[in-house]
Amino acid sequence: MATIYDVAKEAGVSTATVSKALSNTPYVSEETRARVLAVVERLNYVPSLAARGLTKARTYIIGLVIPYVSDYLFSDPHLLEFIRGVEQEANARDYNLLLATARAPSEAASAYQRLLRTQYVDGAVLVAVRRGEPDSLGVGKMDYPCVALGYHSPYGPDNTVHADDRQGALKAVRHLLDLGHRGIGVISGPPPLTAVEERLAGYRLALAERGVACDEGWFVQGDFTPESGFQAAAILLERCPQLTAIFCINDRMAMGAIQRLRAEGLRVPDDIAVVGFDDIPSAALFEPPLTTVRQPALEMGRIAAHKLFQLIGREIESFESIVLPAELIVRASSGNARR
Repeated sequence: MATIYDVAKEAGVSTATVSKALSNTPYVSEETRARVLAVVERLNYVPSLAARGLTKARTYIIGLVIPYVSDYLFSDPHLLEFIRGVEQEANARDYNLLLATARAPSEAASAYQRLLRTQYVDGAVLVAVRRGEPDSLGVGKMDYPCVALGYHSPYGPDNTVHADDRQGALKAVRHLLDLGHRGIGVISGPPPLTAVEERLAGYRLALAERGVACDEGWFVQGDFTPESGFQAAAILLERCPQLTAIFCINDRMAMGAIQRLRAEGLRVPDDIAVVGFDDIPSAALFEPPLTTVRQPALEMGRIAAHKLFQLIGREIESFESIVLPAELIVRASSGNARR
């Protein structure tokens, strides 16, 4: 593991300059800071925050690490609700949030790596950590408490908070099957997010319960945006015109899909039913109002932050995964039973 001395030698500066560059001290030139940070990233250097804790009091700042670019983050109502829950809990304890996002869509890891270098947080909430990612990014070396929104943290399945994605999807697809649908397409999300895998598992389980064969041609991958839902719906219509329903991994893609169906002259739900997932605030106001699976995003944010503060205060050493129920919300987009 690289040390501060390795960084100083490689960058051609003193260890004191390395410390100042990492702590954003104004007495370091931008050129020197950039050189130091480049070496830090190349060597994967992680400052010892445990040692820092011996000399400094708490910062009263927690990190919130989201591996998406800011444009995506601030357009996703589900993520914003989660952040609001974290922020409410932090405010109640007179803490501030340090938000770290990815530099570019292809650099999701940059959000985590920047947090590893900061010396300003007492703990962190990690969002949408993929399987194996804490180890590959060095997140497991963090010397401060962390909680993950999702299925994976530096402690494996412990210290995680997430909704019951599989049961939520199971309820949604059972609903469509109860209405008489047997050809149910899927607009999925990018792998290998475990939440996506769990929702797809729920979809497959619902079909298997009713003896409905699952056609791999029914699956089209999106990227959680309305635009990808719009494009994916077009692919499904061309590839599988016999489909009578579409299950979307999130609401934003469901809304994009409905817009494409309308553009093709199809009526929702009369010609084809659509179901989403998340129950974002605009789902009830969309036309037609969207049948979806409600994730308690605000509550998940509050719980994640509450558990983080328990870890920071050493009230607990860790906690088992907290799984919140997902609720089916039936609205007009799924329609009535088919004749």
